[in-house]
Amino acid sequence: MVTLSTAMLLNIPFAAHAAEYPDRPITLVVPFGAGGITDLVARATGKALSEQLGQSIVVENRPGAGGNIAADFVRRAPPDGYTLMFTTVGILAVNPHTDVKVNFDSAKDFTYISLVGSTPHLVVVGAGVPAKTLRELVKLAQGKPDSVSVGTAGVGSSPYQGMRVLQDVAKVEFLHVPFKSGAESVTNVVSGQVNMTFEATPQVMPFVTSGKLRALAVANPRRLSTAPQVPSTAELGFPSLVSGSVAGLIGPAGLDPAIVRKLNTAVATATANPKFRATLVAQGTEPSSSTPEQFRKLIADENQRWSALLGAGNKAK
Repeated sequence: MVTLSTAMLLNIPFAAHAAEYPDRPITLVVPFGAGGITDLVARATGKALSEQLGQSIVVENRPGAGGNIAADFVRRAPPDGYTLMFTTVGILAVNPHTDVKVNFDSAKDFTYISLVGSTPHLVVVGAGVPAKTLRELVKLAQGKPDSVSVGTAGVGSSPYQGMRVLQDVAKVEFLHVPFKSGAESVTNVVSGQVNMTFEATPQVMPFVTSGKLRALAVANPRRLSTAPQVPSTAELGFPSLVSGSVAGLIGPAGLDPAIVRKLNTAVATATANPKFRATLVAQGTEPSSSTPEQFRKLIADENQRWSALLGAGNKAK
């Protein structure tokens, strides 16, 4: 029979491990290519967490399959706190309802640590697209289904979610064109290969300023300080068109609760730091931490919402 003292002795190595954590560099997996908003925010977060934890955070981009490749890699990693993922809601709550194969269960395969922030999207079109307003864009798409192409970072990515929400709200059909990252998608809209996309202000505002892109709306209830001249979808009569990248930190299932608490505290401290907040706001992101339970509930709620939106007969493409 295992006595109480024996059980305590058996737990000592785990307690010691958590107390010493981290004693070597941590890998932060990013599910999309370099240069996109998820990558930018992840790198800023990695730097802030490195300062809090006293260890290097090595950012590793693993793009592909709308983030599923990175999620599967992290799912299979040892639950020791040295392999984490900067994930988006889309990967965990949208991808399971698409035709893209997923090798993970969002409810069972990950340890939720904390949300980090949310980044509203701008709806932008190329300079050659004959639509000066959001309503004109909708009318253009309604006139001929699949005639307006939308670039995204892949099925399940936050720009993809924005496209699907607009399709549902406006009753239109777009031609989906997936890329490896938001940066690549924006480049193709600028060059005229694709008509439009949903992206964050740092990715698109330089091109809007130069006249290579046209910002029709910010998919948010209110305007953004980083693009004050762009009207919100709410004021344009599309209050339910809300789109953006909500991101947070997860690890493999079975992560030691003491390590989770240490990481959660580090995120909370970072997001409260004025310097870090200013960095994220400049990237169009609103910093916001959470408890692990709040993050898990958000994913569960979004999972139900996208299950209904992408149900049978309405799968992603």
